[in-house]
Amino acid sequence: MRKNDSIKACGRTINYEIVYSKKRRKAAIVVRPDLSVEFRAPHGLSREAIREMVQKKAAWVQEKLDWFEVNRLPCQEKEYTDGEKFLYLGKEYPLTVLPVEGIKKAFASFSGSEITVLLPKSAPEELKPSLVKKAVWNFYSECAEKEVEKFLKAYAEILNIDIPAFKVKHQKKRWGSCSADNVLRINFQLMMAPPEQLEYVVVHEICHVKEKNHSVTTESMFYT
Repeated sequence: MRKNDSIKACGRTINYEIVYSKKRRKAAIVVRPDLSVEFRAPHGLSREAIREMVQKKAAWVQEKLDWFEVNRLPCQEKEYTDGEKFLYLGKEYPLTVLPVEGIKKAFASFSGSEITVLLPKSAPEELKPSLVKKAVWNFYSECAEKEVEKFLKAYAEILNIDIPAFKVKHQKKRWGSCSADNVLRINFQLMMAPPEQLEYVVVHEICHVKEKNHSVTTESMFYT
């Protein structure tokens, strides 16, 4: 069951969605990259109790909303055509699409000054944008896998834990998550952002492997 509510705090209105669950034992506040706020509540927790808890954590919620506002990614609705600008590691680069004989699928690479997609010359015109999009997304995904693995190795050693399994994928509302069985999921769109943002998310998620309750010693995006 879901309900919407809001409070006034820190000089602004904080809107949030209440999500009730019979399986949940502890309440949790989640602040998402799209600037939405979700309060995960055990079944039966009153709206008044929820409002009081949100009020107590209003400064924390505002801090995370401000962080996401400053670091949010620009809209990336693209046509995937030659000459468009694409973000990579926080900077914009032109996309160059080159039709090539003798290849069966499109693939993308980065030269240092542009993102290049090699496209099968025989590809039907109406399919070219989707083929270029797939190549660009695969490029982001492959780059993210390498960077995530690098950060995980470094921080797993610091935390004295095994390197957790991870997946990179496109996610609409999350930059990262850690499942109950310690599988990390990282949004490959973070390759559009400056490197420190990807590192921030990886550090946050690997800390959940060590400490599931989002301890106060961890710089968290969520509060439990």
